[in-house]
Amino acid sequence: MTDQPQESVSPQQSVDFGTRLKYIREYNGLSQRELAKRAGVPHSSISMIEQGTNSPSINSLAKILGGIPMSIAQFFSCDLSLLSQQVFRASDLRDSQRSVSAGINAQHIPLQDSSTQTRFERFTYTFNADTGEVPRYSARPVSGYVLSGSIELTLNAEVVTLTTGDAFSLGAMQPFRLRNLSQSEECVILTCTL
Repeated sequence: MTDQPQESVSPQQSVDFGTRLKYIREYNGLSQRELAKRAGVPHSSISMIEQGTNSPSINSLAKILGGIPMSIAQFFSCDLSLLSQQVFRASDLRDSQRSVSAGINAQHIPLQDSSTQTRFERFTYTFNADTGEVPRYSARPVSGYVLSGSIELTLNAEVVTLTTGDAFSLGAMQPFRLRNLSQSEECVILTCTL
């Protein structure tokens, strides 16, 4: 049986690679020794990778990441800028607000794992705001929670009124309509799309 050469990260990429490993390790609250112990590798291996003096093979990388735990794909695809930001102030979310239609605004709530299919958004419906007489559809299932106000939800021929604390769940491609019934305040809904 012959040993096959293992693919490795180029020396030029090793500094960025080491920085990425260090950042993710620290984000997960692990010391170099703890990660080495969990992964079953020498402490010096972790240290040299983070210093950019050693480039691991794909197999070695997979073994090290198993101590976090994290897949190779997650390691390379995670957005390090989001890892440093865990608290999002209302003013920052307002700055990223977008208009969905007349009287309806949405604010995307970032997630740490950018590879997940889950999406959180906060929708505000001003007085009399309505998604319209033509039903809306979502390509994926959506759940919503009414944070404040009162909203009318139409599902096919059924019309229900939801107030603060009520929730709903819609299947993929299920037709719906939302209309704000609040007399003097906006209605706020937090949604989760899977």
